[in-house]
Amino acid sequence: MTHKVINLDLDNLTHDACQDVLEILKKELVVVIKKQPTESYKFARLIHGMNHTIANFQQCVWNEKGDYDIWDQYKDPWECDQFPVQRVTAQKNSDDDYTGIFPRGKLDWHANLNGPNRADGVALQGIRGVEGTVTSWLNTAVAYEKMPDDLKQRLSGVHCSYRYNMHNWADIDNPDQLEFVRKTDAPVYHMYIEQQNNAGTKGLYFYDNNELEVKGKDTELYDDLKEYLFQEEFIYHHEWEVGDIVLSDQLLTLHRRPVRPDEVFEKRLLHRYTFPISNTGMVKKFIEERNVISRKNI
Repeated sequence: MTHKVINLDLDNLTHDACQDVLEILKKELVVVIKKQPTESYKFARLIHGMNHTIANFQQCVWNEKGDYDIWDQYKDPWECDQFPVQRVTAQKNSDDDYTGIFPRGKLDWHANLNGPNRADGVALQGIRGVEGTVTSWLNTAVAYEKMPDDLKQRLSGVHCSYRYNMHNWADIDNPDQLEFVRKTDAPVYHMYIEQQNNAGTKGLYFYDNNELEVKGKDTELYDDLKEYLFQEEFIYHHEWEVGDIVLSDQLLTLHRRPVRPDEVFEKRLLHRYTFPISNTGMVKKFIEERNVISRKNI
């Protein structure tokens, strides 16, 4: 199984339920919660409740209507009846400005973990215009479990060097986002291919749409691993309905959307939050940074 569907009701959410969801996510890597209410503060409560933070709060600069709503101070969404969001859309506001990230059609296989110290969880919720659209997840834990022993042995101790290069996997037409990418372009980082999260779930970090170099003498490993990984049996295709939430572990999964005409994404809207799952040592860092970062010029 490449994903887990769970029953949850955001209208009656508890802190204990958030912790239960987190533990399921660590084991299953892709968790689907169907047809939930779409108020952003309810979605934010779920994400905050798992690890007491929303990691990309400084990028959550829109309200539910698509207007800028920039908060200088993080607030506990359990104490709010509204909360800012990050939007994934090409919709424009009354000032003819894009109100979301990744507005163009291209968004190929990628992970949000562009370095070992980044938030390793991402949450998406379908808000409107999502019917008939799909996002796909590659679950590397399933792939690793079924991997032939000879290929698994070739991975032992092998690491890759990566350099973040969003232009490999996304078309960006938003000047503000291009400037954000330029400022946050990460240095080279190194990750072992074989990985394990802190629930003991084993899988792979193999993000070849960043600039990647496999370290070692096995010159055929890259091609063999890529051919093995991207098989349908390891991939979950989520057909969106309004209110759907998909949570995923970005250490051990990749996701993409099929190329569609740009006009599709002028109508479709997802809300997005990121959060720490296994790199819990980063929680304190996220909490500190979210409260001191200046957001007035975003």
